[in-house]
Amino acid sequence: MSLPENHVVAEGRTLLAAREAASAELGVPLNAVEHKLDLAHFKASGTSGAATVKIFAWAKDMASVAPAMAAEAWVRGLLDSMGRTATVRADMRGEAAVVYVDAGEGARHLVGRQGTTLRAIQHLLERNVGGPFPGAEFRIDIARNDDGGERRDDRGPRDDRGPRDDRGPRDDRGPRRDDRGPRDDRGPRDDRGPRRDDRGPGDDRGPRPGGFRDDRPRRQDADALRALARKLAEKVRETGEPEMIRRELNSFDRRLVHLEIQEMAGVASRSVGEGSDRRVEIFQSAGGESAAE
Repeated sequence: MSLPENHVVAEGRTLLAAREAASAELGVPLNAVEHKLDLAHFKASGTSGAATVKIFAWAKDMASVAPAMAAEAWVRGLLDSMGRTATVRADMRGEAAVVYVDAGEGARHLVGRQGTTLRAIQHLLERNVGGPFPGAEFRIDIARNDDGGERRDDRGPRDDRGPRDDRGPRDDRGPRRDDRGPRDDRGPRDDRGPRRDDRGPGDDRGPRPGGFRDDRPRRQDADALRALARKLAEKVRETGEPEMIRRELNSFDRRLVHLEIQEMAGVASRSVGEGSDRRVEIFQSAGGESAAE
């Protein structure tokens, strides 16, 4: 990919900080900044990795980011009227204007039970902003702790809570199930209603909430992602140059990559970037320990 003549070079502790520096230098809003990572910057920093992110950046056509700018302004106004404090920014992803909202602990109130509140807000966004932009899509992405905050796995080893024997003997918690008396004394099973097998075929109950009953496609995607991670890791070991998984990965997928790379000697991995720009980089490392996300 060739760089435009009017590009600038920006650097920051994170990708977001580098983009903000480029935004100030170019004199355009953050969502009007297009960028490319300077991978040579990581390589020049040695196997320990770079402490900063360096990018080549240039301004997009303002008309192309108008839907994102309008959506960002509308969501900011809505949250202000609701009395909610949040970080809001928007970017174009193809034909879709995606608004990223980081509301901290208040995120669950914006999502609602089973996403009902979030769907309602997104519907209002489309109705209020979409008119001048026919063909554009509008989405809202609420940041959660599993992507930007403290991960459960990073809170320390489980053994820090003390050995199990310190909680008191099991006998203090009441009788065991086997001590409740013989099963025959509890009455025949038929008095408790029909057996599970009598409820009809399982398929009549419909898909499980939040997903499909058959999880084979998900397993296949995970296997393919592990294979890609290993292929890139082998290339890094051969060439010594870092490789980036450029496809957009959620926090679960990034964790899969880190765990896969952790099993390989001579390479390590780390997450680079913020929000939807978060990517996994695989680089050469003598210790071969993957960096925490």
